[in-house]
Amino acid sequence: MRMRLALLTAAIALFAGVVWLSIDRPWQPRGYSGLEFAAMTPAANARTPFLERGGALVSTVEAESAAARARIKPGVVVSEIDGERVGSARHASDIIRRHKAGDRIALTLFDVTKGDIHPHTVELVFDAAPPDPRKLSVAPPRTLAKRPVPQPPIAANAAWSTRIARGAFIRPVPLTGLGAGRCNGFAPEGWRVAGHADDDSLFHVMAGWGFQHVIYRSAQLEGRDPKAFVQEFLHDAFGSPVVLTPAQKRPFGFVLHDFGNAKGGTGFVQYRAADGRIAVWTVAVSSADVAWAKPLAGAVAFSLRCESPGAPKALPRDRALAPTAVSLRCLEGLCEEGDFAATLLRRFRRGYVHNAKGQMFLINPRRDFWQTGEDGPGFYRQIGGENEKLEPGRIN
Repeated sequence: MRMRLALLTAAIALFAGVVWLSIDRPWQPRGYSGLEFAAMTPAANARTPFLERGGALVSTVEAESAAARARIKPGVVVSEIDGERVGSARHASDIIRRHKAGDRIALTLFDVTKGDIHPHTVELVFDAAPPDPRKLSVAPPRTLAKRPVPQPPIAANAAWSTRIARGAFIRPVPLTGLGAGRCNGFAPEGWRVAGHADDDSLFHVMAGWGFQHVIYRSAQLEGRDPKAFVQEFLHDAFGSPVVLTPAQKRPFGFVLHDFGNAKGGTGFVQYRAADGRIAVWTVAVSSADVAWAKPLAGAVAFSLRCESPGAPKALPRDRALAPTAVSLRCLEGLCEEGDFAATLLRRFRRGYVHNAKGQMFLINPRRDFWQTGEDGPGFYRQIGGENEKLEPGRIN
């Protein structure tokens, strides 16, 4: 009994000491360096031959920061921090994150901006926080005036919005062209044309591996019910009866059904019936891969364009059509039915962009927008150590 009482007393005393320390001891902020790291580029690797492996490229040095006082410049490569070999930009950030204000570290640098292939070492002393640009005054009228504080670009160990620092870390998915007859579209590498009707009323593409199919189909209904036509079409296309979810109304007169079949396939079908004609966009993927494959295949589906029989004439662009979901023709004022169907891409968080050479890429418009891009806000990709700005829209 005495032993238990002694243990309980010791536990209470220990707990009280911890509480006292947490209250009495002031909070120590983590250190601020002003450094932002990026992955090594081929150019940086080529200009640091004495660096056997790893390393992190310094992409940004904040003004009036500890790194700026240490005369560290953007473009240098950090190979070691306090004797610890740096394996990557993430590794360098993790090392920086361990330190508090007042800590002193040594960084081994290769200054590739000057072509210096030999390393040298500099010392950096961490600040407590970024410099405060606010200007306060009590000039008449006698009130405390405060200017808005601009949020600085992200640096290692900072907690600003990740959208500010997307930049070189954006990785758009390259798309390649597919075509047959007067039908064409874009898909990731490895996809191929699986079927095409001579009158351009059907265009079928599929991935080179797994179960990922995309089909565009247009036809005259000839009095048939649109839903019955879709069920029959899906049965014939995949060799198994399908179960459709209830109809979901979509903008511009489109109807959407999700579906599944007994063979383990799942996907969606979106169609619009008007003037006795139906146009259908179909995506079918394996149920096991639906989380990632359905959005990807959906983006392929709405990139398909066919000069199909009976297609309605192009219409002026509706402002509800996102620039990253439509074709360049639509952005210029001539929108076809595929452009109107592609409003579903917002649900999938996918969009199309292209560069001046006509190369197409797939992005997430919400995630991949770079607010502080070097050529202004927009979408970018990294190529050869440089950031190339991409324009919205598909080019077919």
